[in-house]
Amino acid sequence: MQVAQTENLLFVLGLFTATAAFVGIVFLLNSLIAPKNPGEAKGAPYECGLEQAGSPFVAQRLRFSTVAVLFVIFDANVILLFAVASRLHGDLLALVKVCAFIGVLALGLGYAWRKGALEWRL
Repeated sequence: MQVAQTENLLFVLGLFTATAAFVGIVFLLNSLIAPKNPGEAKGAPYECGLEQAGSPFVAQRLRFSTVAVLFVIFDANVILLFAVASRLHGDLLALVKVCAFIGVLALGLGYAWRKGALEWRL
């Protein structure tokens, strides 16, 4: 039994070593082969082939990230509800659990609404 565990450990260590060696070789080849001719055009910001519309160093508003996080949370939970609802099949306890989950989601949505997180201000 001890020999099998040692062989498994050596196999895993070999995998890690091979992975690290591969990554190191890729980075080494990239540094040797990649062209290195920086210039003004190469260092300029790129906007879909158009001239730059403004400064690239404009601070982003946190309002967008709040709405995006709320969307991801509620979107993922709605997908989870569809998966769970397809497996209910008349189970009353499961229905109560799903209703409690929807209630918690509704409380979270109400809290976000009350705090003004869903209002888009310019």
